[in-house]
Parts: sequence; C-alpha cells; structure tokens
Amino acid sequence: MAEMIAVSLSAKAAASLSEPAAVELSSLFAIRSGVAAAVRELELLRAFLRFADSRCGTDDLAVAWINQVRNAAFELEDVVDEYSYLSGRGFIRSCANLGAWFALSRRLRKARDRLRELSGAKAQYGILPAISSAGAERSSAVGGSATFISRKVADTAHFLGKEDIVGFAAQRSLLMEWLTEDMEPRRTLVAVWGMGGVGKTTLVTNVFREVAASFHFDCAAWVSVSKNFTREDLLKRVLKELQRDVSAGVPKDVEETSYRSLVEVLQGILSKKRYLVLLDDVWDAAAWYEIRSAFVDDGTRSRIIITTRSQDVANLAKSTRTILLKPLPEKEAWCLFCNTTFREDADRECPQHLEHWALRILNKCSGLPLAIVSVGNVLALKEKSEFAWKSVHDSLVWDESTDHGIGQVSSILNLSIDDLPYHLKRCFLYCSIYPEDFFVKRKILIRKWIAEGFVEEKNHATMEDVADDYLNQLVQRSLLQVVMKNEFGRAKRFQIHDLIRELILSRSAKEGHFVFSKCTATFESNSNFRHLIIDRCRSSDIPAPKMASLRSLHGFKTDLDASLLSSFRLLTVLDLWYVPINKLPSAVTNLFNLCYLGIRSTLIKELPHELGRLHKLQTLDAKWSMVQRLPSNITKLKSLRHLILFRRYAADFRFLYPGKAVVLPDGMRNLTCLQTLKYIEANEETVRSLGSLKQMRSLELCGVHEGNLIHLPSSISKMSYLQCLGIVSRDADVQLDLESFSPPPVKLQKFTLAGRLVGNKLPSWFRHLSGLMQLKLHSSKLKEDSIGLLSALPRLFDLSLMDAYEEKSLVFAAGVFPVLRKLRLGDLANLSHLEFQQGSLVNLDKLMLRQCFELTKIPQGIENLVHLQNLELCDMPIELTDKIQKGQGSEGKHQDALHTTIVKVLRTHNGLLLEKKVHINLCALQK
Repeated sequence: MAEMIAVSLSAKAAASLSEPAAVELSSLFAIRSGVAAAVRELELLRAFLRFADSRCGTDDLAVAWINQVRNAAFELEDVVDEYSYLSGRGFIRSCANLGAWFALSRRLRKARDRLRELSGAKAQYGILPAISSAGAERSSAVGGSATFISRKVADTAHFLGKEDIVGFAAQRSLLMEWLTEDMEPRRTLVAVWGMGGVGKTTLVTNVFREVAASFHFDCAAWVSVSKNFTREDLLKRVLKELQRDVSAGVPKDVEETSYRSLVEVLQGILSKKRYLVLLDDVWDAAAWYEIRSAFVDDGTRSRIIITTRSQDVANLAKSTRTILLKPLPEKEAWCLFCNTTFREDADRECPQHLEHWALRILNKCSGLPLAIVSVGNVLALKEKSEFAWKSVHDSLVWDESTDHGIGQVSSILNLSIDDLPYHLKRCFLYCSIYPEDFFVKRKILIRKWIAEGFVEEKNHATMEDVADDYLNQLVQRSLLQVVMKNEFGRAKRFQIHDLIRELILSRSAKEGHFVFSKCTATFESNSNFRHLIIDRCRSSDIPAPKMASLRSLHGFKTDLDASLLSSFRLLTVLDLWYVPINKLPSAVTNLFNLCYLGIRSTLIKELPHELGRLHKLQTLDAKWSMVQRLPSNITKLKSLRHLILFRRYAADFRFLYPGKAVVLPDGMRNLTCLQTLKYIEANEETVRSLGSLKQMRSLELCGVHEGNLIHLPSSISKMSYLQCLGIVSRDADVQLDLESFSPPPVKLQKFTLAGRLVGNKLPSWFRHLSGLMQLKLHSSKLKEDSIGLLSALPRLFDLSLMDAYEEKSLVFAAGVFPVLRKLRLGDLANLSHLEFQQGSLVNLDKLMLRQCFELTKIPQGIENLVHLQNLELCDMPIELTDKIQKGQGSEGKHQDALHTTIVKVLRTHNGLLLEKKVHINLCALQK
C-alpha cells in the first residue's frame, strides 16, 4: 500500500513537468528542479516503505512513519498539481500572479525538508530496506498472519461432514463424477475457483477426503500452496503426504533432498499408480509449471485438483473441468447460518423473536460462507435475546482486529488485495467511489482511471486498451464480478462484493478518500482527502468542507448546490449522475486540471462559454443530459479523447427515449486525439472535419443525407482504427449510397445503419468485413441477395433486421451464418415464410420476432436450430403464438428431442407490455 505513494507521485510529476507552459516562471523559482529532486528522494524510500508496509499489522511505529511519509507525499502532490494548475493559466496570467509562485516555492521547500527528516528517522523507527521483490510486498507479519489463518480454515475443512456443505450440492456431485466416473486415461487437472471465503477449500477438501478414502485411487496428497511457496518445499510436502499411503521409496532425509532428486523420487513413487493430488490455494500458474514434471502421466486416470482465486490459474484446466463458486443465494445462506448458529439445537431453527436481527446480520455477510460461519460462531455464544443480537449487528465490522474469529474473514479477503501489483491496487481502491450495489460501467471507469493518471500507454496499446486489461485482471482475480456483458461477450457492467467493498473503503480512507454515503459521513474529514463521493443527499444535508486538496468529486442522485463545484480548484474528475441542476457555474472553467467532466443524466442545458479553457480535458460525457449545443471554443480542447452527447427531451429521469443528437460547432478538425464521438448531428462541415480525426474508434452520426454523404466516404477512409460506426439518415426519403467507401472500414466490429440503401442492397465491400461481430440494420429495405452477402461473414454473431427486408420469404440455407448467436427480425411487413434449413445457424442461441404481421405459420425447420435457448415473440400474430404455445409441456414425449426452449410471448395491451413464458420442445412443433 505505502509503496503506491512513491510510484503514483513519480508518474504524476513526470507528466506535469513535461508541460511546456510557464517554464520560465517555474525555472525562476526553481520549482521544476525542486519537484524532480523531491520525487527522486521519495523513490529512494520505496524499499523502506515496502518493509514498513509489511509490518503495519504489528508495529505501531511503522504505521506512524508511513502516515507521516504519506502526508509529506500528499504535500508534494499538492505542489505538483498546483504547478500544473498555474501553468494551465498561460504565461500572461501567471505573470500577474507572482505571489502564487512564491507561495508554491515555499511549500515545496517545506515538503522537501519534511521528507528529508523522515528519511533520516528511518533507523529511529526501526525501518529497514526490504530485500524481497515487488511481488512479495506483504511477506512478513501481515501476510504471514493471513496465510496462517487460511491454513487454519483449510485444516478445519478436513473434519466437516457432507451434511456441513451447504449450497454446493450440484458442484459436489460434479466433482465426484469427474474424479470417480470420468474414464479419461490421461492425467487431468480439475480447477475450482472463486473469491476468497466462498468455500472452495471446504468443498474440495470434503470431496477429497471421501474419494481418497475409497478404492478409486492408489494414493493421495493434500497440499496447501499459498502465495510464498518454493518448488522444493511444495514437493517435500507432497512427499510427506504420500507417506500416509506409500511406505516405500520415500527418502528419510527428505529435508536435504534437491529439487532434481525430489522430482525423481516422486516420479518413481507415482509411476503406474492412480493418484489424486489436491493443490489448495494456488495463486500463480507458475506453481504448477514448476512441479508438474514430478506428476507422471502414464494413462492411469490420475487427477489433480486446484483451488484458486485466479481465473488465470483456473485456466490451467479445461473449461469442461472448471467450476466457479459464487456467494450463496438467500435460501442456502439462511440454511448455513442456522446450521452454524443453532448447531446444538435438535431442529437447528432460528427462534421467531430473533429472525429480524438474524436476517439483518445475515444480509451483512452478502452470501459469503466464511463470513456466515464466522458470525454464526459468534452468535452461538451469545444470549438468545434481541438485545444481544442487536448489539452484535451494530458492532459487526469486517476488520482484522475484530475478536471471536470475525477478523479472519477480512484477513483472508485482504490477501487478494495485498497480492495486487501497485498499478492494479490503486485502480481497485479507486472503485470505492461507487455506492453499494452499484453497477459499474466499464468504459466510464476506464476513462476515470486515465483521467486520474493511473494508466500509461504501453508499446502500441492505447491507455484505454491498457486500462481494459487492468479490468480483466481484476475480474480474473475474483475482485470484480461481471454482471452484464455486451454484444461481443466483453464485460460491460461490474459489481463489487459488499465485503470486499467494505475493505477497500477502509483502505481507501487511509489513501485519501472521503465518502458520504446517503448523507452520512463515513469517515472523519481532514485536509488531505482527495476524493469526495456524495450519494443521495439533499443540498441542506451536504456540509461544505474546506478541501483544497480534493481531486475528484462524484455526485449520485444528489440535490447538489452548483456553486459547490467551483470550490475545489485542483479537481481532476467531476462526475455528476442524476443530479437535478440545470446549469454548470462558469467558475468550472477555472478548473485547469480537469480531465474528466461527466454530466450524464442531469438537467444541464448549457455548458459554460469558456469551456475551451480546460486544455487538459480528456472526456466530456453529456449523454442523456439536456445540452442542446456546445460552445464554439470547445475546438480548443486538443486533449479531448471522448465526446459523448445525446440530449433528452424531457426532464423526467424515469424516461430516456426518445433522444436527440447534438450539433457540433465548426472547427472540430482540431480535436485530433478524439477516439469516441457520439451522438452528433451531421452537417457538411462536421463530415468534412471527420477526416482529420484519425484516432477515431467509435463514431455515431445522425441526420445523414445525400448532401453531406458526399464527403463521408473520404473522411471514414482515413480512420484506420475505426471499430464502431453508426449512421442514421435524416428521414425516410433519404437514400444512402455507401458503395463509394474506399478503402472501406475493414476493422469494423460493430455497425449500425438506419436508413434506406440505394438499390435496396448492401455495398459490395461488406464481404470484406471479416471482423464484424454485430450488425443492426433499420429501414434498409434489403433484397434477398444482400442477406446472402452477410451469410458468410466469419465472426458475425449478432444480427438485427428491423424494417430492413422487403421480400415475402426468408430462407436460411445450410452452412450460412456459422457463428450467429442472436437474430432479431422485426417490422418485416411482407414476410410470410421463414425457413431454417438443416445445418443453418448452427450456433443460434436467441431468436426474436417482432411485429411481423404476415408471419402466421411456425417457421419451417425451426427444429433444426439445435442450440436455440430463447425464442421471443413480441406482438406477433395470435395464430403463430397459439401454435407455438401448444408445444408447452411436450418435452420428453419425443425421442428426437434434444432440449427445451424458453419461449417468451410479449403483447402490448392498453399501453402495457404483457408477458407470458413457457417451455417448449422444438421437435414437437413439427409433429
């Protein structure tokens, strides 16, 4: 944790000192050289910080020293950001404010003096340089304590009966099948993964004990790997475990045996035997790679089980031999709670008078088995009274210092956070800005990380690509949970488990976060807080703390006084969601360090006229605001990377659609860093300007017509990185001629086209879009030959045709659309015959039919859609829906039935959408 201070400041200083503005003045006051020297001094302390951090759980002096270094580093960061702020004012304005430069010089001198004092006091505090690598940041007291607790929990799992395993019956059955019934002769890896405390060790150890005691395997070994393993130690522990089952071949002096000898001994022992090995709590795939040569593969159906928190480690096993454990649902969580808390009672049931507090306590556990068992053990010792249980509820804090076993929960969960490298750790701690149960949007979080300076470009990858990889790593480490994926299968929304969130809230408080949760200050204020989160408050409830050092302000559904926004001059991120203000104060344009401005889903109608002064602004997100036009000087924002605009018509937050695109001012060709531009009104000047935006990745254009379409092919052809494109015509009379795109945007992954095409056919270059994964066509009036053009696209898995096909018959022949998974057909007025020939759409998972009023017969060959899981019928003819629903409950009556399909029938009635869901057998529809 502490090491992040030095690393973060070093990166920020490097960026700020590279700015050319006000170099003369800063040189005059020796600020640039002073900051650079201070950062070098802080860098020299990194090894000492790492050592002190490893002792934070047991050494009060180390804690005190780190806190003082952190404060000194914060003061240096203030100097760096103040320097950046003054430089952003321009040379003339800076000259008029010499007093600020004198004051900054004095602050820098004091910060450097304080840093030198702390560096000199290292010996006094007993702080030594750490000799371990960055990968072993928490090696000693704290990490060792947590590892000890993990092993204690694992040892306990050996003595739990089958009846103690709650909520994982299906997973247990699957494991038993893979270990005892699978006839695969080769040595096979089985992986069970999930977040800390979810029950991996308990489940797998219970299965291991039962199988190892049976006749299925000749010998078995259970070994806890943990983070800080050595290959020799791991192999020695495997050998000792095997001594239980194998008497011959184990050397007496195993402690002195070399790695090579250990491998040879193990190979000799395991040769021609069917063995079972459990490697518990594996943190790194390297653990397996370094010892796998010892485990012979001679066709005896041997099995190796791995438990891990990391998806990367779980990927060592085949996907068909991998189990992901998730927190328990409500019913199973209650069962485990009662089994633990009332284990001495015959019925193991919660008394009625305690149910209220029991449910509230259980809710704090968020389905995590380790937490449920820990708190259950505490309650088992308490008096069975409402007062006693209310006291437990009110004092329940997931903290390592908590008594009665509660602290072991945070210790085990903290291991996952401690294992993060510094660049992931600071990104993850930043996630504490989000309220409880909030769905975190991937792109927004990425843009905030970049604005905060947490991400740097690597090789040829953009900062967005690097940040996307960071997100994936946090998911793979079971720290972020994916709750929604986009059309490409990429994570779109994330959530943080409540207990993990509590831990990072506690940690981020130490790192300078300040959180208001539902109008209640979560942490005490101080002058160094960097981040303020205001969640669902009225303006009268919000104090006006003096936070000159604030770097980011996040408002969620809050009645915010707009004048507050100009109080924090060093802001880097300003993000307002569902905040009912209609105007940003003009003072916002004095926030020269601002890199992210979000006013999504607000009532703001107008942006300040001097917005162009924010030269560092990277993201302007005004989606679903009421902004009608942009100030003309926005073209001065040459650092702008993402511009998202879509105006809501009504001030009612309950309704989003319909929306309207926004007109851009002239001169957009200056914004050469733009990667995202949505949703803008096309005019001739705008379309011409697009040709200068060569970094564009995602573009959405509305109001396209024949006049401005002339220049569009030339502009698009210059966007060699373009991945997502949307073109919406001005009205139904416009005919879009896209044939002249040369070269075509061959890197497109997502294409949305709303408008009639010339000749009612797709341009010929569509056949070259080998990377296209999603295509949405609206009002395109296509003929059958255009469908044939699309059918061979190798990666197209999401296709929508809405009022986009004119023929009466649509036939999908064998072999077409080889990877298509989603197909939407809607508003096809002439369609009366739909046919799926055998071998077509072999991967189709979801079929949606909407308002095709001439389609009254069941699609011919629908039983050929062997992987169809969902069929959705929205406002379709009653004749069709009735025929399909007759297949309800017919599964099992036909020998050729492979599976059932969920059919959702939707019908609009008096402005309400009525839904009926049934299960049918596709084969039964044609019988």
